[in-house]
Amino acid sequence: MARTIRIPVTNQVMGNNFTLKLAIGPGAVPADVMLDTGSSMLTVDGSLFDAAAVTTTQLLQTAQFSSGTLMASVVNTSIGLSADGAPAAITVPKANLAAVYDIQPGLFGRADGILGLAHPPLNQAYQMPANTWDTHYKASQLSLGTVAPNLAPYVNQAVSAGLITDSFAFSIRRSAASEGPNADVLNTGVFVLGDGTTCQDLYSGAFTSVAVVHDTYYSTNLISIQVGQRTIPVPPVAAGSTMASNAVVDSGNSSLMLDPDVYRQVIAAFNAINPIFGTALTSSASYDQTALQLAAWPPLRFVMQGANGAPATIAVAPQDYWQFDSDGPGKATTGLAGTSPHAGQSILGLPLMTGYFVVFDRTAGNGLGTINFAAHPAAAVA
Repeated sequence: MARTIRIPVTNQVMGNNFTLKLAIGPGAVPADVMLDTGSSMLTVDGSLFDAAAVTTTQLLQTAQFSSGTLMASVVNTSIGLSADGAPAAITVPKANLAAVYDIQPGLFGRADGILGLAHPPLNQAYQMPANTWDTHYKASQLSLGTVAPNLAPYVNQAVSAGLITDSFAFSIRRSAASEGPNADVLNTGVFVLGDGTTCQDLYSGAFTSVAVVHDTYYSTNLISIQVGQRTIPVPPVAAGSTMASNAVVDSGNSSLMLDPDVYRQVIAAFNAINPIFGTALTSSASYDQTALQLAAWPPLRFVMQGANGAPATIAVAPQDYWQFDSDGPGKATTGLAGTSPHAGQSILGLPLMTGYFVVFDRTAGNGLGTINFAAHPAAAVA
């Protein structure tokens, strides 16, 4: 029977992105994995366990993230997630797991791996001539194999097993770990597997629903960004582009990485309100937060295509695009950047989510899904 399961998460492992604990194999080997809506692989450091804990295959996976690349043997084993530190509340018995044997140092940060939450087209694999646990192929040897059907990601496997409905949700309040007051509360959150709308203690009021327009990433159509009274139109993707949309919602990114041209216009709009604002936002160093006076700063409003076709506005408050106490007590860093890796596309990371309870409903929108934002409860720590 499908259930709704709450799992504790923290940003203290990574310092920015949120992780949860997996239990791998019959021995329930623990692993901290980053929650990433921008990828689909479930991948962990292969040195954490031995072949006795898994069923090996001839499948190979490779992936490139912004911080590096990896090569991994695909194995099958039981993968459990714990709820509130208890024994595994949900276990997929034969989960697809990419056991990494070749990785660029630092790709996982201080985590052990990544739990990708996107769709099967991003979970590509190769069928190789030999068992990939015993034979560690190099990237230059991929031509020895053939492209295999896309693998089912972890959430899809849990849905297919009838364990959860095809939905998950985040209740988090930071995009960078706090070193200030209430850090223990601010640096933790809840990841919900299943129908998050039933967790009525985690949100207040109605949801604002944003349309997902493609079934690979959580691609959205960004119409404009509002800074104070200024509206900055955001162009759609160019004709013939390989990108499905001009914006992607990505929990694996700790900032709002805007298209460079859009970013320049956003900074100009801040400067038009107060020249100090643009200087502060573009500083490469942390900022004395006592000098910021956030009450004078405007929210950033992201206007996107709504689930009903009409524009839907998600406001990012100053305390969410600034992170107080993130570079030490009293030091603030900004979560706004003009460093999107793809011109014409913005990567909307955790600052878009931290002011809300966010439900990724993958059953809505004719199967493409919707991303739904509701306010945190009034009693929540700000």
